[in-house]
Amino acid sequence: MLKGKSRGAKKVNRKFSSSLSKKIIAKMSIFIAIIFLINVSISGAISMKSLVDVTNSKLISSAYENAFLIQNTIENVYGQVIGFANSLKNISALPPDQQRQAIDNALAGVLTGDKNYTTVFAYFEQNAIADANGEPYSVHHREIAYEAIAYPDETGTSVTFEKHEDAFDNFEKEYYVQIKSSGQPYIMEPYVYNLRGEDIMMISIIAPVYNAEGAFLGVAGCDVALSDMKTQQYASTGYASTHMVALAEDKTVLLDTNSDEYVGKNASEVGYEGLAEDTDKLKAMPEGTHLNSNYIINTDITNFATMRRGVSVTVPLKMNSGNGNEWTLYIAIDKAEFNTAIIKDTIKLMLAVTLFGIILLYIIYRIIKNSLYPITYITAGASQLEKGNLKINIDVNTDDELGRLASGINHISETMDNYVHDISQQLSEMAENNMDIEIKQKYIGDFIPIQTSIEKIASSLNETLHQITISADDVASGSVSVSTGAQILSKGALEQEKAIDELAVSIESLSEDVRANADDAQKISFAVKQVGENIETSNDEMKKLVEAMADIRTSSAGIEQILNTIGEIARQTNLLSLNASIEAARAGQAGKGFAVVADEIRNLASKSAEALQQTSELIEGSFSAVKNGTNIADETAKSFLSVVEGAKEIASSVDKISLASQNQKRALEELVKNIDLIAEVVQSNTNAVQESVSTSEKLSKQSKLLRDLVSKFHLKEF
Repeated sequence: MLKGKSRGAKKVNRKFSSSLSKKIIAKMSIFIAIIFLINVSISGAISMKSLVDVTNSKLISSAYENAFLIQNTIENVYGQVIGFANSLKNISALPPDQQRQAIDNALAGVLTGDKNYTTVFAYFEQNAIADANGEPYSVHHREIAYEAIAYPDETGTSVTFEKHEDAFDNFEKEYYVQIKSSGQPYIMEPYVYNLRGEDIMMISIIAPVYNAEGAFLGVAGCDVALSDMKTQQYASTGYASTHMVALAEDKTVLLDTNSDEYVGKNASEVGYEGLAEDTDKLKAMPEGTHLNSNYIINTDITNFATMRRGVSVTVPLKMNSGNGNEWTLYIAIDKAEFNTAIIKDTIKLMLAVTLFGIILLYIIYRIIKNSLYPITYITAGASQLEKGNLKINIDVNTDDELGRLASGINHISETMDNYVHDISQQLSEMAENNMDIEIKQKYIGDFIPIQTSIEKIASSLNETLHQITISADDVASGSVSVSTGAQILSKGALEQEKAIDELAVSIESLSEDVRANADDAQKISFAVKQVGENIETSNDEMKKLVEAMADIRTSSAGIEQILNTIGEIARQTNLLSLNASIEAARAGQAGKGFAVVADEIRNLASKSAEALQQTSELIEGSFSAVKNGTNIADETAKSFLSVVEGAKEIASSVDKISLASQNQKRALEELVKNIDLIAEVVQSNTNAVQESVSTSEKLSKQSKLLRDLVSKFHLKEF
């Protein structure tokens, strides 16, 4: 059984919540999409690996197919060469004069029958063919080794023949010896042949020639230019970057689709060392169980055609006939093109799988949506409940959880509607002043506290209204006593207010007097300070005067010393002038001029002495005056100091008086403020008392009104 929700349970914000069906569909879709994505990824990886294997197989098959085409071309030539050799079987049976013409006809027939042959030839055993005159050996008795070679002329319209009777060196060549000894056709490795002044790289397919009796008569063959192999139609690999190379057994380049210059050269000479190594590895492999078993595939090489990273496959190109030449065919493509094809195929596969997944998701979506469609009706009913509409009926008739949920919500709405109706009825009775109510509806579960609360409210209101009635009577009685006491207090407050007003007037007058004294004291203090400052200034000036007198006295002493020095100089000058006069008198007539000068000097010295005497007397008098002035100035300065000290004492006393007056002033001002506050308090008390009288009268009226209102309620009897 579900427990009731706690009061602190978190509310669901329906405004921002999605529907359940959407949530389920979304979660299922996400889950399926994740599983599907994982499957697609795994499938993609597996398919890519499979596509890589398939592409590799395709590349291998293409290489084998082209190898077969080359092999088939060589085998076709092989067959034609055998037919050509068989056509010469009866040459020896012809008349001698017809043998060479028959050989020429056979060569021309083969050459004109297939444009792919560069040359055709026939080499015969010594003395097997008649000479140029049509005479056999038995007639001319000369040793002849006849060979005939035919090739198209430069225009390609006719056949040119080369004939030699001295080709004895053919008998020593390897292919001739091997064909003669084995009786099997022979395919030569590539070699250079000079034809019409041009070196041509070619291969030769040679078959033995026998006469009618089966005796070895010589060899016949066809030459195929390697340059003609490039023009052959090969199987396409499907890649634009394809590079195909065919190597002979001795590593000679037979075919190179990228460069004709490399044909006929050894693989190591043109930088194909990797191809040569793969050829050796391929030859070292044991024979496979089926035709295409042997191959070498490299996934990280350089494509020589594009010089980009690539993928290559090397397959054997083995001739089933002749001397069993083991050639190899190499095909390379760009790795980017290789991967692009794989990626395209993978994308196509994944798109197909994705489309299937989308269709599957849509089908699942429709199934889930149809299964959860009743939730729409349930949600609509819940929305009506949320809006306060309890009269709902959710029409869902399914035998699953959704059906049971709809039935439960219908029952809840019906029960809630009954509760609301009952509560509304009880509250209406209480609104009509009927407190004597009784709940008849049965409340269950978490709704029981509502019933209990309504009963408690009714009981509490009954008790409260009874108590209000009693209190109203008590208030009416007490209001009369309050009114009487308030009137007595009002009378006393009026008398206090009058006394306070008289005290305030007296203190205000005293305050004005103290304020005036304080102002006068401040003015006197200011004046005394001004006098003191002036005296101090005069005292400073007097000090400066005394200092100046001292400087004058010092200067006078210096002047006296200077005058003494000048007096000494005058005496010396006078003595010198006397000596000069004496010397001039001794000189006689010659010293008269000098004597006149000496007299003038003596007179000047006498005048200087007299002036010096006068100056000394004046300086002495000035020195005495300065000394007396200095003494007087010192006494005056002392007197000023005494006056200054006295002025400072007076200023200090006046400051104390001023400070005391200010303190008295502030004290009286505080007293005035306090008196005002007392007056305000007394006034407030008076007003309060008056209001109390008025309030008590109103309270009496309100208590009567309250008693009348309570009497309107129908209360339970206690």
